Amino acid sequence: MDFTCFVHLSYNSISVGVEEDSPKKLRNNKKPLARISVTYLVIRLKYTGLSMLFDIPDERGGAIMADRWGNPKLCHFPLAPFIRAIPMPYMALVYAALWMGAVGIMLGYKFRMSAPIFATCYWYLFLIEKSYWNNHSYLFGLVGLLLCFTNAHCYWSLDAYLNPNLKKTTVPYWNYFILKYQFFILYFMAGVKKGTAEWLAGYSMMNLSSHWVFTPFRLFLSVPQIDYLIVHWFIFAFDLTIAFWMMWGRTRNVAMIFCAMFHLMNSRLFRIGMFPWVCLATMPLFYPFHWPKTIVPFLKIQYLNIKKKISNIVSSYKQSIVCNYQNNDARNEGVMRNEDKNNIQEELHTSDTSNDIQETNDNHTHYNGKASVSTKEKVDEQMNKDQKKTKHIQEESVTKIEKGKRDHRKKVTTLIIVIYVLMQAFLPCSHFITKGYNNWTNGLYGYSWDMMVHSWDTNSVVIKIVDNKYNKEFFLDPELCAPNERWTSHGDIAFQYAQCLRNNIVKDAIKHDDISIYFDIWTSLNGRFTQRIFDPKVDILKSSWSIFERVPFLMPLLDDEGLSWRNVLLEIKDEVTSWDNYTEVLFLADFPGYELEKYLARELTNITLTILKGRIVFEPEVVPTLPGYSHILTSGNNVKLESGRFHRVLTIGDSPAFYMYTFINSTATSLEQKTPRPMLPIFEELSKRFQDMNRFGVVVLKSIYQIIYGCDDC
Repeated sequence: MDFTCFVHLSYNSISVGVEEDSPKKLRNNKKPLARISVTYLVIRLKYTGLSMLFDIPDERGGAIMADRWGNPKLCHFPLAPFIRAIPMPYMALVYAALWMGAVGIMLGYKFRMSAPIFATCYWYLFLIEKSYWNNHSYLFGLVGLLLCFTNAHCYWSLDAYLNPNLKKTTVPYWNYFILKYQFFILYFMAGVKKGTAEWLAGYSMMNLSSHWVFTPFRLFLSVPQIDYLIVHWFIFAFDLTIAFWMMWGRTRNVAMIFCAMFHLMNSRLFRIGMFPWVCLATMPLFYPFHWPKTIVPFLKIQYLNIKKKISNIVSSYKQSIVCNYQNNDARNEGVMRNEDKNNIQEELHTSDTSNDIQETNDNHTHYNGKASVSTKEKVDEQMNKDQKKTKHIQEESVTKIEKGKRDHRKKVTTLIIVIYVLMQAFLPCSHFITKGYNNWTNGLYGYSWDMMVHSWDTNSVVIKIVDNKYNKEFFLDPELCAPNERWTSHGDIAFQYAQCLRNNIVKDAIKHDDISIYFDIWTSLNGRFTQRIFDPKVDILKSSWSIFERVPFLMPLLDDEGLSWRNVLLEIKDEVTSWDNYTEVLFLADFPGYELEKYLARELTNITLTILKGRIVFEPEVVPTLPGYSHILTSGNNVKLESGRFHRVLTIGDSPAFYMYTFINSTATSLEQKTPRPMLPIFEELSKRFQDMNRFGVVVLKSIYQIIYGCDDC
């Protein structure tokens, strides 16, 4: 495992042996390796640029940038308040520079300018919108940043072709090491984050085994067994150890097969863009430096073997003709040899005579030259010796200065790399410091490597706006100003969203500042009871938020009593869904003193409210045909409800209440009648990516035209 060699080889160059060297020679070669690592570094560079060309219009939102950045009323959630999104059409210039930077990285053209442009634009887009963060977007940004400091353009690049002085056969070891370490952290930390009771108990990614990629496992395992053993336990062990298996020579090839299958399955299971394909391309990082050299000789040997077999087959048909030609050639060759022998003897005789004459002349010249050495020549010789000595001293002085500078650069580079290594190991565990980013889970979903560890199921979102001046209440569409639903599960983004609503929407409609905003969001984490995540009694505008303090309006997760119900909930769900193909169940939990006002859609029928534990007060909507009433329900009680009406549930007592709704969803029939998606829609996905690329180009060109000519409706 060359991973441990970093301390000794942090700045040593990696060089290459001659192409004729066998893999065994390369392993035993005492010289450092170079073109091998340079070759893979360049391959990695080109694939990164190519993958980003397709990633920018898709996951970076390039194809829909007009919708994402062109609406002035749409809210954005930057990491810091001083980072602001520039409006359209100028945002298109950022995307254009980002895309051109990716092209430069792929071609190795103007690399020292293209890579920083790409990294700067990428991190700008990343930092101005937290709601789109995910782990692989963070990874792409890190790789783009690291490439800025490598020598990946010194081979197989337009820069090296146009300027041969840039071409190198060596690169510092850290160019290779830092990329390898980054992907080691990706795998290892993903395994560490999965080492929780939540994941190992099998509740984080339930029902994932219903996907077709797990069909082979269904031959010998049941669906619950696949969820528990394969999805949770095997993936935990895989993420935690796969990097070590890929670094160990004895297990590397087998580990590569498992790793490739894992990423290919992820490409079918989740919509995560280019992430699986980038990981597939970086797997050779865990091979030794000379891995490209082992491929070329192997292919050459196979080619020669095939060529030899073909030659033997052809020669068997022409054997008699070949033998005749060989006999004729042998006779002619004998005659030619006798003639050549005579010619050689004559040439040797002539040469000996010439050598004797030349030797006599040399001796005569040497004698005369020795006798004619003058005093002036001796003085000149002494002066030349003094000049050479002075020049040698000056060169030694310059060499010492240059060596000192190189040593200083090596120390600075090593220090920066050590800081980066430690930072990447610490950031995923830094949530005890950045408490403001914590909710029911720790940290922002972007730099923690907690990939697919948590599953969220949001049931309802209510935004209530109170006009305190005139004592009026308004309700706002949750999707009106939000780019996505990420704000419903992150307190820091919810706090920003409330400020944005006040400035962009409410202030214009109400015309004064005396307002309050309340969020009532019901969501479930990893199959728990659905409960409130934010306190609906707290005015978010009057609340506060700090990166170093706990979110003040965050409701606690009901783990003390709720976790004991998990097996019971699964049993109840299995029983309810067995009643009918369209029967569903919703489990809710609420704190004492809080009430739920809920509307039942008309598409729902046969609705029943059942109390599992605790005490509640049930109040149906007052209508002209029915008198208003309320009554207390306790554990085991149930009541029939009518669709198309409101009702109110108030939790009373000293402990939380747990209850459930069972109902028939008639909309499920229309959903099942939709055409099923093909298992491998490869051509559809490629077509979509090229369509996004085309839309991206059209938007960029229109925006540039709009900037130049100043027309708003171009």
